Amino acid sequence: MQEITNALEEIIVNSNPMEILSKIIGIVLTLLFIIVTFNLFQFFLGKFLGRKITAERTRLVKKGIRYTGFVLAFLFVFKSIGVDLSALLGAAGIAGVILGFAAQTSVSSLISGFFLLSEKPFSVGDTIKLDDVSGVVISVDLLSVKLRTYDNLFVRIPNETIIKSNLTTVTRFPIRRLDLAFDIGCGEDLEQVQKILLDLAAANRYCLENPAPFFGIDSFRDSRFSIVFNVWFEKDNFWNLKNSIIMEIKQSFKKAGIEFPRQKVDIIISDDKKAD
Repeated sequence: MQEITNALEEIIVNSNPMEILSKIIGIVLTLLFIIVTFNLFQFFLGKFLGRKITAERTRLVKKGIRYTGFVLAFLFVFKSIGVDLSALLGAAGIAGVILGFAAQTSVSSLISGFFLLSEKPFSVGDTIKLDDVSGVVISVDLLSVKLRTYDNLFVRIPNETIIKSNLTTVTRFPIRRLDLAFDIGCGEDLEQVQKILLDLAAANRYCLENPAPFFGIDSFRDSRFSIVFNVWFEKDNFWNLKNSIIMEIKQSFKKAGIEFPRQKVDIIISDDKKAD
């Protein structure tokens, strides 16, 4: 900081106003040239890379070019006013070491960001689930991933957290499976239940024929059968399928006289009062 102050005093004291004005104009014009050049380079390189690599990587390359331009402009300004860059960079190096110890988490997230970009477990627009947070990916950056949740909240997750956690990419594949599980009484006709469910899946416009729906009897306990019914669908039709098929199952079972067993609770009342 003292180096910068001394350089500015040297310019003001030992230079006439015209020289100062000329130097300011030269610095401004050079800065404009650097900014325009790097913006044009960033634009055309982004257009070229957009056909070669993913949008996330293109955006990171453009950010790197922008930051490089800022650094060059910064160095040029200090060089123009006579600041000794070696002393300035030396001080910056010491400060960098101090900040490095204080920013270990950021460095770890930065490294994790490179791993995410190379591994590509998800892309912008995918729906992901991490612990109790789920949402649509709106940005993949070097330090963090930004999500928009289903209730329109903004969530920032550090890359380090993503690398260390079990991540589920809900929309990674074009089709998904809906798993339905419910109980029916032991007196119900299992073949009739199977036929109703398979007919509903065949008639539902959101269910896929291939892979075929699956009907299974998971277990029998407490005088009831536990049924498993799985159907496949295109990933964008999750709620359409889930809502429609559950309502159809309820209506069809009611029409066929098939009832879901109710929870049975036995209450035993004992009178321990002794007669006098």
